[in-house]
Amino acid sequence: MKPLWKIRSGRFAGWRTEDGQLYGADGGHLGHFVKGIAYLNGGRAVGEIYGERYIGKRKTVVYPTGTRQAARRAVDMAGMPDRDGM
Repeated sequence: MKPLWKIRSGRFAGWRTEDGQLYGADGGHLGHFVKGIAYLNGGRAVGEIYGERYIGKRKTVVYPTGTRQAARRAVDMAGMPDRDGM
């Protein structure tokens, strides 16, 4: 799993798995990735990957609607106090 940070604030956003799933900071399954664009389980686009580490959304882009996905089980997450706010 790769950690993701919010591009504007630098705060920890969650995790991206090798199979293209998106998990939040608390370990709950939020959605999936399709060609670098993150979609919530309901199909709404929430951003795209920048430099493999950051997630953000461009204001000038209209993202296509994705397909609905069933939520997956949560993943156990441990806090990273030395990386808070990076």
